Amino acid sequence: MTSIERTAYPRFKQNISKKELATIYTVTHEENIFAHRISRGESSVFICLVMLKSFQRLGYFDLVKKNWNTN
Repeated sequence: MTSIERTAYPRFKQNISKKELATIYTVTHEENIFAHRISRGESSVFICLVMLKSFQRLGYFDLVKKNWNTN
């Protein structure tokens, strides 16, 4: 059976290795500049980068309110 990460509606893996974490989710210099250009404040930059990396991994934007407490 195909793993859920490889289906039409992928999800994040439950367990991720340190190597995968570093390879997939390390922010590049260009991504950091992009996030600082379009965001105001450090928390907004952080959320922007999380959403960017999530989109790169999943191929779609997930709702912030669904997954994180944004208060």
